[in-house]
Amino acid sequence: MATLTKISPSRMGPPRFGNRPHNIDTSVKTYQLTPEQLKRLRAGENLDDILKEAKEVEQQKPKVIAYAKYEEVVAERDELKKQLEELKANATQDEDDIQIEWLKHEADRAHKLLTEKEKEVEHWKELFETAMADKERLHKENLLLENQVQRLKEVNDELTAKNERYFADLMRLEQEVKGLRLYALQKLHIDVYGA
Repeated sequence: MATLTKISPSRMGPPRFGNRPHNIDTSVKTYQLTPEQLKRLRAGENLDDILKEAKEVEQQKPKVIAYAKYEEVVAERDELKKQLEELKANATQDEDDIQIEWLKHEADRAHKLLTEKEKEVEHWKELFETAMADKERLHKENLLLENQVQRLKEVNDELTAKNERYFADLMRLEQEVKGLRLYALQKLHIDVYGA
């Protein structure tokens, strides 16, 4: 006679998956790759290595100073010089002691501002000249590398031509060896068995 099997209450009802939160990152990261980086990625290189190298190259690039900022600072310096000259001219015309003191104070302040702006102009000028020197140096390096690539292409073409010539000679010599082997085999056959 069949016996009834008892089902555990934990096995009854809908399936349970636990109540712990699952920390799954569902965010999507997007990357903008250059055609060269995309080619390297398709060739099997690791994405992290490509991005790391791109970040290092970006950090090594010299920071180019905007020429407009340089001109703005120079214009501001010239304006401050003009104001300083006007203040000095006004100081000689006025006789009032309070106004003279105020003008001297303003002249000193303008002179300090002018000095600061001149230092800032010098700083921007040095950065601009450094950037231009780096640009010139990189341009020369680029030309040298292009010349080297051209020479290597020419050497590669020469070696390819030599390789093709040697391969043709090899094929011809193999045909000759094959013919000589057939001749030797036939000669041996005639010598052994007769005509």
